[in-house]
Amino acid sequence: MNVNRYSYLSFLLLFALMVAPSLVHAQDAPSEQVLAGEKLFKANCASCHKLNAKLVGPALEGVEKRWTDGGEHAGVSGRDWLKRWIKNWQDPVNAGNPYAVAMQNYDASAMTQFPALQDADLENLLAYILTPPAPPKPVEPAAGTAASTAENPYTTYMIWGLIALLVIVAIVLVRVSNLLNRMVLEKEGQPIPAAVPFWKNKKLRAALTLLIVIYIGNATVTGAIDLGRQQGYMPEQPIKFSHELHSGINKIDCQYCHSSAAESKHSNIPSSNVCMNCHKGIKGDDPKNGKYGKIEISKIYAAAGFNPISGTYFEDYANQDKAYVDSILTVWLSDSKVTATKNDIEAVLAQVQKPIEWTRIHNLPDHVYFNHSQHVTAGGIECQTCHGPVETMPELYQFSPLSMGWCINCHRTSEVKFTQNPYYETFQVYHERLKDGEMKNVTVEKIGGTECQKCHY
Repeated sequence: MNVNRYSYLSFLLLFALMVAPSLVHAQDAPSEQVLAGEKLFKANCASCHKLNAKLVGPALEGVEKRWTDGGEHAGVSGRDWLKRWIKNWQDPVNAGNPYAVAMQNYDASAMTQFPALQDADLENLLAYILTPPAPPKPVEPAAGTAASTAENPYTTYMIWGLIALLVIVAIVLVRVSNLLNRMVLEKEGQPIPAAVPFWKNKKLRAALTLLIVIYIGNATVTGAIDLGRQQGYMPEQPIKFSHELHSGINKIDCQYCHSSAAESKHSNIPSSNVCMNCHKGIKGDDPKNGKYGKIEISKIYAAAGFNPISGTYFEDYANQDKAYVDSILTVWLSDSKVTATKNDIEAVLAQVQKPIEWTRIHNLPDHVYFNHSQHVTAGGIECQTCHGPVETMPELYQFSPLSMGWCINCHRTSEVKFTQNPYYETFQVYHERLKDGEMKNVTVEKIGGTECQKCHY
């Protein structure tokens, strides 16, 4: 009947440390349906819609309720009419659905039709709109360091509270067990052994040693896995460039600036000459363009050698007298409705006759091979698939983890646009199987997308 007083304590502590991490991840993990809907949203909807704010189209938050509140029409529920609207907005309008007719005046003519979306796709899309996963929260890192996604403090408190509760329960059980042992020994007339201090208990020492080994091992493995990861990394850039303004509001295509993404392994950072294609005329000197417009654009002028007063480039800019260039830019910044402080002017002048030194955000390890053109041109992958909704980012940050597991999961689930792309004509066997109905689709995995040599060689 002798029950070791530390058995419950050791077991419950071990259980708590093993279960706690999984509880954190279990709470944050979105369903497969929501993840599938998120992918569809980014590929088809994100260029015109936000969930909680107007973009080109209205905010989609609560869209299902709005259509449902509209009631049935012609024996079809509002939710089903919404799915028809997504596939082809003209369908519910022509059918006389009152809500659809009212929405037509919102500028429905600009909405793209998606006849290829299946009912399962629409269900996934609505599931994402109803319960989107929380976006990563960028954390300002120290210079040259990576930031991690902010952790919810309430989740941490709950986990530690659970561990504390288990410890209290374990202590109570130990005391009850000890009392029962004493009562049994007294009843049987056996001598009661002297209590052993807990620090001398061999089983407790062994249990604590095991816990320490598990903790150190877990920390080592987790640290090794996260080595080089920088999801949420958002460094301060030399120019306050807003992707939300350029890609979102002004609808500038990603490949206008990042032109080599479709033709090269690397996606280029645009040179100042690309910026000047627009900013010869857009100078940011209108207060309606924001506080920083003129100041940040002037940094481009300083790097490119452009005289914003005359509207021409400085001759032989590399050898031009810097004091003269500084004087021109100082007059330009001072003579404005937009107030430029002394620090603003100094920041612009520091850029004179120097290239813009952007801080790289997305950076894979040297042993990983990644080809942008293979994904953009051959695969037809949207930029947002990897880089997230950049058209909503006032300041760019790393949206995806870019881990090996993340890439492999994408290769396992992403369907190749097999029959529409001549790049895949050499896969004759798969074409025959698709034609005969033996295969419904071809994923990246089926064409070797999970082989080690594809990314590591």
